[in-house]
Amino acid sequence: MPREFQFEVVTPERTVFSKAVTSVIMPAYEGYLGVMAGHAPLLALLQPGEIVVRTTDGKQEEIAVSGGFADVGPAKCLILADAAETPDQLNPDRARKALEKAKAALAEGAPGHSQEELEASVKRAENRLRFAERRKK
Repeated sequence: MPREFQFEVVTPERTVFSKAVTSVIMPAYEGYLGVMAGHAPLLALLQPGEIVVRTTDGKQEEIAVSGGFADVGPAKCLILADAAETPDQLNPDRARKALEKAKAALAEGAPGHSQEELEASVKRAENRLRFAERRKK
């Protein structure tokens, strides 16, 4: 039986995922980071992207994440995400509208927001739309 560890994805509003898994691949700022049981402790900054999880029954699950932090240890990996969604929680039409809104805000400039913040908003919306469209049923 493969070694397992506890994996959780938590946002300010809710727990998105919590169960024992055998591996996790996440979008760290330095590149994608793979984690297995017994991993050395580390903290990582996450960028918008996709988390790929291998559960203890051998199934693969995906989670879209808009950024955050990962706290990795030998027996547990905790992701504190700004926002995170599973495929069944994402609606491609809503994601498309959010991207259009983010692009419009970037083009027009939004009072009280820097260029970097607006570009990050577009990147998060693009990630959500890509994730939603790939997993459409």
